[in-house]
Amino acid sequence: MGIELADYGPKPTIPDAVLQRRAAVRIADQIGAEHPHPLDEYMPRIAGAVLAKDPVIAAGVLELLAALGIRPDQISRGNQ
Repeated sequence: MGIELADYGPKPTIPDAVLQRRAAVRIADQIGAEHPHPLDEYMPRIAGAVLAKDPVIAAGVLELLAALGIRPDQISRGNQ
C-alpha cells in the first residue's frame, strides 16, 4: 500500500529578508549567550547595546553574518 502525496498548489514561502533577519537575531542571541552581562535579565536591550560596542564581539557578529552572506545593511529593525 503506497501513499500518494498530492500537490495542492504553491507552498508558503518566507521572504529572504525575513530569513536574514531571523538568522541575524539568532547570531546575536548566540553571541549574547557566549558573553553574559549583568544586565541580561533586567535590561537586555541595554546589555545588548553594551555588548555591541565591544569591538571583539562586533567583529564576531560581522564574521558570522558574512559567512551566511548577509550584509548588516540588509537587516532591518522592523518587527518580523
